Amino acid sequence: MASPLMRSAGILVACVLTAPLVTRDTSAQPACFVSTVSGDIQGAVGTESCTFLGIPYAAPPINALRWKAPQPAAPWAGTLPATTNPQSCPNVNTGSPSGVEDCLRLNVWVRHPRPVAPAPVIVWLHTGSFVAASANLASHNGRRLAEETGVIVVAPNYRLGPLGFLAHSALATEDPRGVSGNYGLQDQRRALEWVREHIAAFGGDPTNVTIAGTSAGGDSAGLHLVSPSSSGLFHRAIIESGTPTIKWPTHAESLAQGAALAAALGCLDAATVLTCLRSKTANQIVSAMPVGSQQVVETPTRAFWTPVVDGVELPDQPRALFAAGRFSAVPTIIGYTRDEAAGSFVTRSFAGGVSSAQYQAWVSTEFGSDAPAVLSRYPAAAFASPFDAMAQVVGEAQFACESRRLARFIDEARMPVFLFSYEYVIDDLSPDYVVHGVESNIIFGNAYAPMQFPNHPLTPADLALHGLMAGYWSRFAATGSPNVDDDTVVHWPLFKDPTGQGRGSNRFLIFNGGARADKRPREQACNFWEPYFLRTILGKVPAV
Repeated sequence: MASPLMRSAGILVACVLTAPLVTRDTSAQPACFVSTVSGDIQGAVGTESCTFLGIPYAAPPINALRWKAPQPAAPWAGTLPATTNPQSCPNVNTGSPSGVEDCLRLNVWVRHPRPVAPAPVIVWLHTGSFVAASANLASHNGRRLAEETGVIVVAPNYRLGPLGFLAHSALATEDPRGVSGNYGLQDQRRALEWVREHIAAFGGDPTNVTIAGTSAGGDSAGLHLVSPSSSGLFHRAIIESGTPTIKWPTHAESLAQGAALAAALGCLDAATVLTCLRSKTANQIVSAMPVGSQQVVETPTRAFWTPVVDGVELPDQPRALFAAGRFSAVPTIIGYTRDEAAGSFVTRSFAGGVSSAQYQAWVSTEFGSDAPAVLSRYPAAAFASPFDAMAQVVGEAQFACESRRLARFIDEARMPVFLFSYEYVIDDLSPDYVVHGVESNIIFGNAYAPMQFPNHPLTPADLALHGLMAGYWSRFAATGSPNVDDDTVVHWPLFKDPTGQGRGSNRFLIFNGGARADKRPREQACNFWEPYFLRTILGKVPAV
């Protein structure tokens, strides 16, 4: 399958935080003041938390460092004021210049006062299809989660679009490993290294780090599981609405797109192409080619900036690495929303709706010789509309069944894995669909942003579900299990594959106003897709 369907983070006294690596008199320090090996930091003081915004975790990736691996940030003199949101990395095709290249900064939220014991850490990698958004997303603000649960939340920016994922033959020649691309993934890893080096100063435990995210952030968390250089930097993973086991572009495939970008910018001389590219402004680079993201129709005229299977950062297709057991086996939560594709994915390709003829043509193009079987299992007449049929195909093939597949791999490695389906309907705003990424607001306890739904604060029912999910997520970050030893909350059973070879109970958790443990409802659908993916993605012929 070639289309984007398959392409598609010391001791506290009266809120005084000090690093154990730095010896000094703390009695006169102000609230939310931290001393780290890089320098002193002053955060914003809240009623129950300290917020630290815009801490540099890597050197600015500008000039000669553009399209290079991130370098450690230089120490600073004096006290760094960390009370203003950092600017985002340049976003792609936003209609106007957005973001700056000096963007490799992160935000940290810490409860105060806190227990003396070091706190678990969640490194939340933001969404945005690898081309947009930032650590400042209001829906992912970590303040409430930190205050209520005691976890420390760290949210880094990382390079996006062509500034984060450009593969080009000249860049590969310049790199001692002979590869290019994946600069955004390397930024994320550098943020994890920063956590290892600095989080103790904030009261965090560098030996108890959970890497997490939704959508592109969930993809990223999964990709770090199979990236050898990321091994040991985290100890648990949470993958929400992410599909790291889909087919990602190879380095060779991505070089053609890189050449097209250089041509679009007028950088045609092989001898000077990198000098030319580095002379362009960030806005020129991110605006040079129209971008495609979260679509279900192949658009050859659009660029797709994603992580690249370069043979080094990603040694092989992640699916092959997972299948071979070549990944960091850590306790993992994996989940998806009920109607993943009903929002952005199908709508962005068919803004005017989907006709029966369009649906059948799409299935034929997408699945080739398997199209009759797909249409037989998902006939348009069996759904409220062809739109719903298409959304069901994408939602099950790309999300629900990829989640099951990834859970199987982790279960086979004898690691705890917990699967969920998020099915909570926002009655007055989105009564028909539970769309991609909408669970993040509930987990963090933040109001829906205007870009999602207009002016919608969380209701008492929303907040009750937030408290439930925040409890599961924070317990998992602390212990590797979301459960408690009593019956105060629904027990979340371990995943088990339907062949009976796993360690769990062949059940999962449904979040729908509350939590309900149940048998996984899409087993037959996923059994239908399994032979297709084995054949087309891994090149294997499944046994009959």
